[in-house]
Amino acid sequence: LNSVNEGLEALATTRVVIVPNEGGPNDSTSTNAQTGIEKERKFSGAGSDTDILTSSARAYVSALNKLLSWKIRRTSTSVNEKSSGGIGDAEPAGEPEIVVVD
Repeated sequence: LNSVNEGLEALATTRVVIVPNEGGPNDSTSTNAQTGIEKERKFSGAGSDTDILTSSARAYVSALNKLLSWKIRRTSTSVNEKSSGGIGDAEPAGEPEIVVVD
């Protein structure tokens, strides 16, 4: 929690970091592609307002939005990887057809 300026209309800025519970509904473990090490993801949010509680709430909501958008991207990517047979929407062409032109 920091103050941007002084006085009655002082603006408070707040930064929050959240880490979901391991094994919970929003488990955020991710595996490094190069090392294979699993690691907890942390999500941060920032908020500012003249009221400390509002500033903290904005920061918390910002961090939650980052967590939820990451979760949605991760689940949509895993669904696409399971249903995809290759690159893009390409399908195998099948056997080649030979056409003789006289």
